[in-house]
Amino acid sequence: MASVEDQYQKALQLSQDESTSDPDSEPYKSKYAAREIFEELKSRLSKQLDEDDIEDEESAFVEEGVDGVGLVRARMAAVVYHLGVIAVETEELSTGEEHLNKALMIIGDEGGITSGISSLSVDDAEVASVAISGDTESLLSASSESSSLNPTAITPATIALAVSCHNQLGILWSNRGLYTKAKYHLDRANVFYTEYTRRSTKPPRTIYSLFSTGSEKNCNGLDDISGTAALEKLHTLTFYYLAQVYGHLGAAERSAWYCHSTLQRQLASKDYEPLEWAINAATLAQFYQGKEKFRVARHLLASASKVLAGVEAEVDMSQAEADDTTHKREKFEQCRADVARCWGRYCLGLLQVSCDRITERQDQQHHQQEEEEEEEEEEEALDKQLEFVQLEVSDLEGEVAGSAVVEFEEARAVFLCGLRWLTTARQYYTLEDHATDHVTLTQEMSQLYKALAFFEPAEERRCKMHKRRIDLLTVLIKELNPQYYLNVCRQIFYELGETYSAMMDDKLALVPMGIQPAPPQARKINTLATSSIQQFLHYLDSLKDKTTGEQPVVYPEDCMRPALVAWFHLGRLWSKLVATDPQTKLQNLAQSLQNYKRLVEYCDRNPECQSVMSQEVAVCREMVQLLPLKMEQYRTLTHC
Repeated sequence: MASVEDQYQKALQLSQDESTSDPDSEPYKSKYAAREIFEELKSRLSKQLDEDDIEDEESAFVEEGVDGVGLVRARMAAVVYHLGVIAVETEELSTGEEHLNKALMIIGDEGGITSGISSLSVDDAEVASVAISGDTESLLSASSESSSLNPTAITPATIALAVSCHNQLGILWSNRGLYTKAKYHLDRANVFYTEYTRRSTKPPRTIYSLFSTGSEKNCNGLDDISGTAALEKLHTLTFYYLAQVYGHLGAAERSAWYCHSTLQRQLASKDYEPLEWAINAATLAQFYQGKEKFRVARHLLASASKVLAGVEAEVDMSQAEADDTTHKREKFEQCRADVARCWGRYCLGLLQVSCDRITERQDQQHHQQEEEEEEEEEEEALDKQLEFVQLEVSDLEGEVAGSAVVEFEEARAVFLCGLRWLTTARQYYTLEDHATDHVTLTQEMSQLYKALAFFEPAEERRCKMHKRRIDLLTVLIKELNPQYYLNVCRQIFYELGETYSAMMDDKLALVPMGIQPAPPQARKINTLATSSIQQFLHYLDSLKDKTTGEQPVVYPEDCMRPALVAWFHLGRLWSKLVATDPQTKLQNLAQSLQNYKRLVEYCDRNPECQSVMSQEVAVCREMVQLLPLKMEQYRTLTHC
C-alpha cells in the first residue's frame, strides 16, 4: 500500500492539476477521484488516532507549554479540509460546510462554529434594508472576536488550516447570499492571523508540509519560508473576500479599504498577476473619483499604468510560441485600453466637478472656500495612508491635476490628457468590434469638449468646441442601426439637440441687446436652432407607440423627464428663430406655444411628474399666458 504521504500527493495532483483538463462531459472526474483517495486517507488516519502509540509522533507538533493537536490530528484536519473544498467546488455546499466545520473542530476551534451568527438570523431582505438605510453598523460588528480562540488552533501546524477553513466558509456563505455570516468567518480568519503573528515566535507550516517527512523538511530547508509566505497569502485572500462581502453589505468605504489593502499586500509580496492588479487598481480609482478624492484616484491610476509598463516590456521581449505571444499581447492591449478609459473618465470627472464647484462658489463663496480647505486637508491625509510605497509614480501623477481646476489653461491641460487617454482606448474598442464600448468612449469625448467649453470665455471658441462634439456624434449616428442600438441613438439625438442649442445661445450672445441680427448672423442662428429642433424631434419620434404612431399617454419612468425637457427645449427654440416677416414670426410663436402647452397638459394629467419638472412647468405656465399676448401684437402688425 502507498504511504500516507504518497496518497496525499496523488490526491492533491488530481484535485488541483489534472482537474483542469477534465472533459466537459465529466467536469468533476478528477476531483471525484481525488475525493476517493482523501476518503481512504481519512480512514487510515482515523485508525491511527484510535491507536495508543502515537504520542511520539504528536510531540513533533506540540509547542512548548501548549497542548498541541499532534501530527496525526493535524493531518486528519487537513484531509477533511480538502474534502470540504472539493465538495464546495463540485457544488455540494451542505457537504462542504459539514467537512469544513469538522476540520475546525478537529483542531479545536469549536467556538468558530457555535458562536457565529445563525444562518437563519440574517437574510437578504435584512441586508438590503440595512444597506438602503445606511445603518450598516448593526451588521458589521466584529462578532468573531467575541469567541475565545483555542490555543491548539494557533500553532504552527494548525494556523494555516484555521485561516483556510474560515476563508472557505466565508466564500460558501457569500455564495449563499448570507453575507453577514460570511463576514463572521472572514473576521475570524483575520483574528486568527493577527493572534498568531502576535503570539508565536515560530514560523507557520503550510497544509501541504504536514505530509512531508522530517528528513525532507531538513533537506530542502524551504518549509519555514514557504509557510510564512503561504500564511501571508491566505491573509491577503481574507482581505480580498472581506472587500466583496462589505460591498454586498452596503459598506462601500470599508470595501474600498480592503480592496486597497489587498493590492498593497500583493505588491509587498510580489505575488500578483500584473494585468489583473492594474485593472483592480484602476477600478478602485473610479470609486475614489466618485467620492471626489481625486489625488487618491490619480495615485491608483498612475500605479496601474506603472505596473502595465513593466508588462509591456515583458510582452515585447517574449520569445514564447507565436500563439502564446499573440494571446498575451491581446490581453495586454485590452487591459491598457481599460486603464486608459479609466484615466479618461478621471479627467472628465475632474473637469465636471470643477465646473460644479465654480457654479456653487458664485452663490456661497466664503463658506464654500472653508469647506474646500477642510476637504483638501482630509484628502492629503488619506493620500498618504493609501500610497503604494513600492511604486515610484510621481512622474505619472505630475501629468495631470489632482484637484479641482479654476482657470482655462488648467482645464485645457486636463482636457488634453483625457482626450489622449480616451483616444488610446478607442483604438482598441473599435466601432466594428466593440460597438457599445466605442459609442460610450465617443460620448465621453464629447462630454470632455463640453466641460472645457465651460471654462472658455470667448463665444466663438466655445462654438468650435461644440462643433467638435457634433462631428463626433454625427459620425456615430450615421453608423448605428436604431433597431439594435435604440437607447444609444436616443442618447445621441438628445445630446446633439442640446449641443446645437448651446451653439445657438453662443451666437445669440454675440448680438447686442435690442439689435436685430445681421442677415448672416440670422441665418446661422436659424440653422442651429432648426438643427436642434430636428434632433429633439428625432428623440421624441423614437418614443412613439409603434402601434398608434403617437406619443405615449404616459412616458416610461426613465424617459419621462428627458421627454418633457425635450418639449420644453422645442418651445424655447421655436421662439428664438429670427424672422423679419411678422407672419413667419407669428407661425414660430404658435409652434412655441403648442410645445409649452403640451408639457403643461401632460403634467396636469400626471401630477406625480410635477415634482421633477417644477421649474420647467412654472416657466411653461408663464409662457402659455404671455405668448398669446405677443402673438396678438404680431397679428396687428400683419393686418397693418
